[in-house]
Amino acid sequence: LQFAIFYVVHRQLDVPESLQSPVATVTAQEKRDIVINEFHWGRLDADVCVPEWTHNLPGFHTAHSGPLTTQRCVAAGNEIEDKMIDLNGFTAEEANVLIGTHTIGHIRNTFGQSWNGPWVTSGADTHTPEGPTFNNDFHHFLINDIVANNVPDFVANPPSSVAPFNIVFPDWFSDSTTNQQHLDTDVILAFPSAGTHPNYRDDTEVFAADNDSFLGSYFQALDKMGLLGVEPEPELLPPQPCVDHCTGEKGDPNDPKLTLDDTRDHIKMLGNATAFADAATAVRQRERKNSGELDDSTTPAPPPETIEGDTKRRREDGRK
Repeated sequence: LQFAIFYVVHRQLDVPESLQSPVATVTAQEKRDIVINEFHWGRLDADVCVPEWTHNLPGFHTAHSGPLTTQRCVAAGNEIEDKMIDLNGFTAEEANVLIGTHTIGHIRNTFGQSWNGPWVTSGADTHTPEGPTFNNDFHHFLINDIVANNVPDFVANPPSSVAPFNIVFPDWFSDSTTNQQHLDTDVILAFPSAGTHPNYRDDTEVFAADNDSFLGSYFQALDKMGLLGVEPEPELLPPQPCVDHCTGEKGDPNDPKLTLDDTRDHIKMLGNATAFADAATAVRQRERKNSGELDDSTTPAPPPETIEGDTKRRREDGRK
């Protein structure tokens, strides 16, 4: 996973391009050299996958998810501080810049296929023939596209106050005209602190204004993230020469290490693994739909005054 992140952000950097072409451009060759020579290996896979480990990352649902309020925004800021800063040891700047990975990619299946959109338009799968572009567009969007500059203005009168978003969900926001989706923990990076969590906006402004600053901070933070959990003291290694498993270690075509039957078996196992993963995703999505979780997360949040009015009416009805 760590190498996958390292590879994709370099491949999609500035001008997305294939790194496998035999006639590579200068920039593609430079990217390929970085991918081959600068990633260090040696992380051990865990024997058991513990789903609870995902709780070490900021979640999109908090106790204040629901109508758009100051408390909901503050809870998102606290989620970043609690998980990325206090638990994983990142600084506020490092946490902020790593969330900038959302420059590329889509929400995917989090809220159902109909809401499968990117964070920023340049991060869409089809933005270029070679996919999305990795740069500071995520932070640029937060500072230059979100109209409000602070939490009070943002929550003042939704949905007009949350522009450019036009739909407010319980824990995320959507611009249905561009199909751009942002979580609460994305949006809070656009504002000064309205609670006790750090002021994320200062770093966001720096990254939005200077792509080089964003990239420099990002790759330093990514390297730090790659060492989390590597114990004892990291003894990671640079890439080593690969053994040619098709023709043997010494390249002897008469002594193959990977037979045609072996190749067929590997293809079959890969196909099975892909099918099992797709099936598991489908089952999970059905469970979320049947439990109401998917409907809850994709039903626009009511205005705070609606909740307060309903509560007041219920109290009055109780007195009657």
